Amino acid sequence: MFTTTAPVEPDNPPSRRPPVRVACLSCRASRIRCDGQSACSNCIAKGHTCVYIPSRRGGPRYSRKTANTAGSFDGKRKCGGGLEELTSSNSDGDEWVSHLVGMSGPGAGLRSIDTPMEEIESIFDSVFAPIPGEAAHELDRSLASDLVQLYGSDEDVLDAYYVFIHPYHPILPPPERLPVYNRPLSQWPEFRPSGPLSLAISALLVLIPHPNESDPLRAEYVKLRRGFAQSFARDALNAVELDSSLLNPSNNALSADRAQFHPKVPLHLEGILALNFLSVYEYAQRGNLCTMADRANEALTSAMKLSLHESLEEDEYAEARRRTWWMTYMVACQAAIVNSMPATFDPFDPHFVTPLPEGWKVPLEAQQTLLETVAFMTDLEQTKASGQSDSGIRERMLSLDCQIGSLLFRCRDTRSAPKIAPTRVESPEVAASQIMITIAEIRLHTARIKAHRLCAFQDIPSFHQRQYEFGPSPTVSESKSQPESPSASRAESSQPSTPSSSSPLHFPFSSHESSKICFHGALNIVTLLNNLPFPNPTNEIPLNSPPYLSQATRVEIPRSILTFACCGMQSGYVMLMLCLKARALRDRRMEGSNFANTPSLTALLNELHQSLRLLVKCLNNCALAFEALSGMRDRIAQAMEQELQR
Repeated sequence: MFTTTAPVEPDNPPSRRPPVRVACLSCRASRIRCDGQSACSNCIAKGHTCVYIPSRRGGPRYSRKTANTAGSFDGKRKCGGGLEELTSSNSDGDEWVSHLVGMSGPGAGLRSIDTPMEEIESIFDSVFAPIPGEAAHELDRSLASDLVQLYGSDEDVLDAYYVFIHPYHPILPPPERLPVYNRPLSQWPEFRPSGPLSLAISALLVLIPHPNESDPLRAEYVKLRRGFAQSFARDALNAVELDSSLLNPSNNALSADRAQFHPKVPLHLEGILALNFLSVYEYAQRGNLCTMADRANEALTSAMKLSLHESLEEDEYAEARRRTWWMTYMVACQAAIVNSMPATFDPFDPHFVTPLPEGWKVPLEAQQTLLETVAFMTDLEQTKASGQSDSGIRERMLSLDCQIGSLLFRCRDTRSAPKIAPTRVESPEVAASQIMITIAEIRLHTARIKAHRLCAFQDIPSFHQRQYEFGPSPTVSESKSQPESPSASRAESSQPSTPSSSSPLHFPFSSHESSKICFHGALNIVTLLNNLPFPNPTNEIPLNSPPYLSQATRVEIPRSILTFACCGMQSGYVMLMLCLKARALRDRRMEGSNFANTPSLTALLNELHQSLRLLVKCLNNCALAFEALSGMRDRIAQAMEQELQR
């Protein structure tokens, strides 16, 4: 499975140009070579504004003159780069609004990660290539820093799945034995995963730093883990294709000579489960939205071919079939959400009759509601862009808001239900059932923000122009209302805002009401993300707080929030827009009176800034393992820094 061939070197290899000492924001974000010109060739080809900013690492930088006279910021397409160093010219406010609007677009913040296959194969062969006559041996402690999370058997891979992935993505049935531990190898590996499911899970686990690694952020170690992950993912996809060719469609029997990865998961489901994991891998690690959607839709198609959507049998594999179908369904919905595209299937197809696993009803309805909100936002933006009036907007917005509110109450009721008496060892399934409700709340808050954001920020100068100048850009994310905050309620007038005269839309909420709803939603998302439990790889009772990777490091164990980290991007967008509104109000008060530093306004800004810092901390924890999410962290962190300087 892991056999590789060395790349063939050309007879006359082309000479390489030395790298330039500066790269523009777009090339940095895309991780491609920049020619360093005032308007680089890549930006010219893509129609992007070419912008350079000073680097903290020093070195010469270009003048900002070109950037200041260039076209508008491409808020729809530019999603993973750094923040423009805005000037103090008259267009400063417009550029800042453009940047914030871009933070709510499809895939905003995701960093695209791609590694040449020759490099991946070289890394993999350096570890797995056998040395004739040499047995496996313990590694010297001085080499421990180069260890990655590889395992000695499928059983160990499965246990590690229950530690790091199952609490946040419970696609497999509950564990057959407890407790489960993380047991990565401290020696050269002899075992090589071969089945598609074991390989796909290994692609995610190897991204989590080894507990013996003291500096998991050093570039060489990140590159090493990335190479292993891509090798596992590539071989998992090959194994899926092989399984597909060996499947007998008449009886769904798979003539493969290997043991089941999980005793309650039949072999013919492993390929679908692998595609599910590969979909979230493409999103969280590689930042590839198109491939994420391809993997998710392929998994959904394969599941429907096996009639998993109408599986009513009760046998030892019933739970596996239900989880495989419904988690694949939710990942396919998520792929549509993050791409701001309609689902490739009817989410409410009456033929989808497979019973839900226990406790999955509210999380499923939350995902469906978020998908409905994306469709609403798409229609809303098209109506706005066309200049036509749509009398159905008010009714749909009210219906969605009521639906979201009802589901949030159900989430709170579930969370407040009597808890099972704690035992010495908590099952990953117990943690997963609680986390699924938390994720449902996060998605619902995101849905509410998406439904209200246009109404909330319609009174910001240039917002409408920037929002629609680049075409529709629905938020790609997943997303309760807290008691009303005095600082929020006094931050602006309670009188309903009048939409722009050019807008044919008439919302059922005032700008103030929608702003407050977005404010509460953003703060709730940050709080819920921060309160997610950490993995417990050693089954400590209780888990140390904060839970570090090991005693040798002060780095927290990363949480595998693979599909809903983008909700943090949405909450960050809202908080920065509210900072913009608050500062505009402060400036108006400063011009007219001495109320510029009223306690309520200062308290609101402080609350927003503190929540932004907490959000960056949460995303930083995820980005420790999953590189594409680091783009979200960096973009919010840089925007927050810019906000504090304004």
